[in-house]
This record gives sequence, structure tokens and C-alpha cells, in this order.
Amino acid sequence: MAKNIIVEPLQHGCLVELPGARVAEWISTAEEGTSFRTEHFRSVDSLGLLLRNGAITQPMHDAGQEFSRTFVHAQMSQAGSPPMDRIPGGQWKDSMTERCAWARKHLGEALDAVGGIGSPGGCAVWHVAGLGRSVREWSALEGWNGRTLNQYEAKGILVGALGVLAVHYGYGTR
Repeated sequence: MAKNIIVEPLQHGCLVELPGARVAEWISTAEEGTSFRTEHFRSVDSLGLLLRNGAITQPMHDAGQEFSRTFVHAQMSQAGSPPMDRIPGGQWKDSMTERCAWARKHLGEALDAVGGIGSPGGCAVWHVAGLGRSVREWSALEGWNGRTLNQYEAKGILVGALGVLAVHYGYGTR
């Protein structure tokens, strides 16, 4: 016999956990002049959650987002890597564009500012801001220097690195 399960409708701004430790926000907006509503999930990134919970400041969030954009322009992210057959010039060996080279240079400078890719801060921003992993996912799967981290340690490392990154990008004060 089937049980009657009463499910409350989602409210605008409600966070819903998705598989893979991802989080989405339920967006529900009324369309002006009609009785229709636009309703959908919007993926919330780790930096957005940290900002929403007050763990990081707006300049730290902006610095993380700039690092993320540079990461995509540097073609380090699968989402930002163009198919090699669409690049003028034809072959993969001469396919690095000036924009990609510029982005890789600035990515290296940003990583140097937080201690390099081998440092805890560099590893944190690479995986969380660059690859888009959650803090929990990075701390459990990757960690730093081959060892997993406590989720709270990982969050502290990321917050510190984002603070340095904010100063590096000119969002914070020295």
C-alpha cells in the first residue's frame, strides 16, 4: 500500500543539495503582468556559499571569481577548452592564442602570490576556485601534499588564500 507523502513546495532562495556535494538554489520569480512564474535551479558555487554564509568578504569572492575566469581563459578547465579543430592555424602545436598565454602568465602570478601551486593556499584556489570543487570534496579527495584535510582546516586554508588573492588582484587593502 502506497503512503501519502506530503511534500512542501520549494520557496524562492531555498538551497537544495545535489549529488556530488553540489548545491543549487531554487529560483522562483513571477512574470510581470501574467500569472506565470519562472522556476528553475541555479547552481551555487563554493565561493558563493562562503560569501552567503559570511565566511569570506565580497573582495575575497571577487578575487576567487577572477581567478576562476583566468583559469578558464588559460584553458586549464575542460569547460573552457575549445576544440582544437576550430582554432585558426589548424594544428594543436601552434594553437595557444595570445589570450591563453596571457591568462597562463597571470594564473602563475596569482599562484605565486598565494605561495605557489605546491603550497596549501595554491592547491586550495586551484581546486576550489579553478576546478570548481567544493571545499569538502577538495579536502577529502585531494587535500594538500598527498594527505586529506579536515573540512574546517581546508576552509581556513582557502579563506586565507582568498584574502591574499584579493590583495594581489587589488580588491583589498594592503
